[in-house]
Amino acid sequence: MVFYPNLLMPVIFGVLLIYAVYRLIKDIRESQRMKDEFISIIAHKFRTPLSEAKWILENMSSKEQDSTKRENLDEMRKINEHLVGITNTMVELADSDKSSRGGYSFARTNICSFVHTVTDEFSSRFHEKNIFLGIQCSAEELWAKIDKPRFEFVIQTLLENACTYTPTGKNVDIAVSQLRRGFRSKVVISVKDSGIGIDRSDAGKIFTKFFRADNARSTDTEGFGVGLYLARSIVRRHYGKMIFSSEGLGRGSLFQVVIPEVR
Repeated sequence: MVFYPNLLMPVIFGVLLIYAVYRLIKDIRESQRMKDEFISIIAHKFRTPLSEAKWILENMSSKEQDSTKRENLDEMRKINEHLVGITNTMVELADSDKSSRGGYSFARTNICSFVHTVTDEFSSRFHEKNIFLGIQCSAEELWAKIDKPRFEFVIQTLLENACTYTPTGKNVDIAVSQLRRGFRSKVVISVKDSGIGIDRSDAGKIFTKFFRADNARSTDTEGFGVGLYLARSIVRRHYGKMIFSSEGLGRGSLFQVVIPEVR
């Protein structure tokens, strides 16, 4: 048997290189997993005291007779809600890059009623900014299986963006409709605003993690650029999709959430 050292060395080097790359990828994934678990644990630890603080503030505010003190309590409640929102974002961000639906709890839900409930909770923010908020359902009952807390985050994200980036005195319209294709049908939730819009060259980046258009950064300096990324990740776990369109700067935006309908 004849050995060819000059040919064997490159093969050995190649095998060692592949093994080194494999170990590196494995270590990176393990490091990412540990980071995600750490974020998730910390965020879940925050949830309980924040929820308790929310209940206490609401109880104190409802009983307070002094208008100034009640206003201060309401402001503290809003700050607490903001912290709850950040905590929920941390949890979803840690889970966003996974394809698994583990941890999701799906329930058959009337989407029209669900969207009305979430919108009602947000209506005061639109009222404060003098933005007309309209909502319309093509039918009283359109059903889908959703994880309610996570799907609420999706609707809240779209409403928050619409409120933030729509000028005072303008309109935001929400519609829930049915889309039929052959034997299958979908539920479509549309949120259309008349706000700052986005340049067409940036439209393809709208669902990218940490992306924020220049006009969005100048309008809202506190945004993270992860809300829409997380929302689309959640919708995908509902076997759905998110669609975005804008005719350009200053011409508003349209977001559509499309999920399977169930009977």
